[in-house]
Amino acid sequence: MRWLAAPLGLALLAAFTLTVAAAAWAFPIYNWDMFAYFAAAHEAPGISVEALHRHAYETMRQNAPAGDFIVLTQDRDYRVRQYADPEAFFSMLGFYRVKLLYVEGIRWLSSVTDPYTALRLLSVVPAALTGGLVIWWLARERALHLAPLAVALLLIGEFGETAREGTPDALSTMLFVAAMLAFMAKREAVVAILLFIAFLARPDHAAYIGVLWFVSIFTRSFSWGAFVAFAAAAIVYVPMTQAGGHPGWWVHFWFTHVEYVPTLEGFDPDFSLAVYAYAVVRVIVRSLVEETWLAVLVIGCFAWWQMALRGLDFSRRETTVLVTTLMAIGAKMVVFPLHETRFHLPYLIAFGLVLICALRDLRFLPGADGVSRQAGLRSAA
Repeated sequence: MRWLAAPLGLALLAAFTLTVAAAAWAFPIYNWDMFAYFAAAHEAPGISVEALHRHAYETMRQNAPAGDFIVLTQDRDYRVRQYADPEAFFSMLGFYRVKLLYVEGIRWLSSVTDPYTALRLLSVVPAALTGGLVIWWLARERALHLAPLAVALLLIGEFGETAREGTPDALSTMLFVAAMLAFMAKREAVVAILLFIAFLARPDHAAYIGVLWFVSIFTRSFSWGAFVAFAAAAIVYVPMTQAGGHPGWWVHFWFTHVEYVPTLEGFDPDFSLAVYAYAVVRVIVRSLVEETWLAVLVIGCFAWWQMALRGLDFSRRETTVLVTTLMAIGAKMVVFPLHETRFHLPYLIAFGLVLICALRDLRFLPGADGVSRQAGLRSAA
């Protein structure tokens, strides 16, 4: 029956991916950010603030259920103000324009379909392709028989919820997972291109890209693709954020972790170490009690430790991905902590798949505590 394991694993992952994509299309999650992305993608020379505001809210009104629209416009003072005040709404768009690839994707697709469908396609299609990349990764490593573990990883990582959201996360996850698959295959030109494009979808990927390049030096698996992507990201980051009207790190930090101020016009709070420390602690606590990404890391680190105790060697590239994931998530929690699992999903997928694929080299012997493996296969660069 062993020969059936890989085909069944392929079928399981394919069915899971199709189910998630179908559910994401049929049962989307409506969030306030969608208003801002509709407006940012509709901007053009000469268009008025009022016209942008009207376009964003009418697009949502025509597509979201009435109850969801009421919640997104009336359930708190901030949303009431944004609905009533086009100028206040316009001041928020700097947070969203910097997701350049996502905004441009909505703009381009809106030329062939309506804006709402364009935004939904940029979640559903990338989610389906991410499932395909997971299948490709496992097949390449001859680990399709371990597909149930990959499905569990995606479930714990809230992959389905990310696919249902109207945010750049599904798109950036697809691009990032593709980049890490190329990294494992030593396709450095592809790594450089995909990591930079993933950065354009979510600029905070710059932290992971920089750490990946740094760690690859010490593991002697130097990735010039990561270096080129990080250098390009560093070059364009400031011009891109300035052109998008981003209000700056501390204003964004305050807005996210302290208070949803009704307008950013004239808003410039002084830096406070106490506020910063409180926000970091609060995010860690919320991650522990509300989210699942820490569970993936805890389980993954325990599995990594157990494999090491049993003498399993990881290749240099595998070690680079594992170490980079832990260091990069830690770095992001210091620079700009975020508790939601969707922000960490692409890193969790790469981290988890490396560990899952390592299990294919373990042969658990009945009645024995140890494992046997083909020596040297995984220790090669």
